Amino acid sequence: MNRMAILGLGLMGGSLGLALKNSKGFRGKVRGYARRPGTRKLAMKLNAVDEVFENPAKAVEDADMVILCVPILTIPELVKTCKGGWKRGCLVTDVGSTKAELAERIDPLLMGTGAVFVGSHPLAGSEQQGLAAARANLYEGAVVLVTPSDDKNGPAIESLKKFWENLGATVKVMTPDEHDRIVARTSHLPHIAAVLVSKTVGRDGDLRQIGTYCGPGFRDTTRIAEGSPEVWRDIVQSNRKCLAGELAEFKSELERVSSMVEKGDFDQLLRFLENGRSKRKQLVQGKRGDEQRGDV
Repeated sequence: MNRMAILGLGLMGGSLGLALKNSKGFRGKVRGYARRPGTRKLAMKLNAVDEVFENPAKAVEDADMVILCVPILTIPELVKTCKGGWKRGCLVTDVGSTKAELAERIDPLLMGTGAVFVGSHPLAGSEQQGLAAARANLYEGAVVLVTPSDDKNGPAIESLKKFWENLGATVKVMTPDEHDRIVARTSHLPHIAAVLVSKTVGRDGDLRQIGTYCGPGFRDTTRIAEGSPEVWRDIVQSNRKCLAGELAEFKSELERVSSMVEKGDFDQLLRFLENGRSKRKQLVQGKRGDEQRGDV
């Protein structure tokens, strides 16, 4: 693949451009698209792209691969805008956090174009936003979930796996539905929980003064709550059914611990805390073990 097009030059898209430009295994050209003139100017200044366009259809012309790096619910409209610009055989992917609804909407839009969509979700990122926060090593060591709608596009799936692996990522292939069920539990629920803690702690009073008493525990627990509200609104909206189930589980656990505190059942509370501590250790150790084995 010699021509890449990145549509959306924020943290994810900008980091992708920098990674490609710094990759020893890639000698092609990187095109970019951004709505804002300031972003286009900065992308060239940072050498995140070779060319940058105001019109997304121009950016995708003759591209062998197109990576959509905009909020989830914006992606289908962007694909429509590029109608007529797709090169036959072009591999189209994204970096979004939900997949089932996205695949259902994009596949019909690409019908007859010869372009193929296979979703991607890099488990990488930051609470920071925008191109200024982009870095070339964002995807190194990350897990990327590749989510084909079916197994008919074997060559495209393999090409996409190699693309991410060449950037230092580990790839796991799964269906869009399986993806959405898993990340609702491991990513979307924790984000909402972090927002709830931030909102509860900061519910009233002199927040500057209260903030002086917020230590590392608060900062570690709530760091991700600084993520873009617009991006997270789209994530929740496009994965609402799976997330609703996880929130119900969370609510049940919260009610249990609330009851223990209210009743003064501290023996039960101790067991609750021990269980939570054990679960956290197992989850973290499991991830580390998979990284050492090269699994996900």
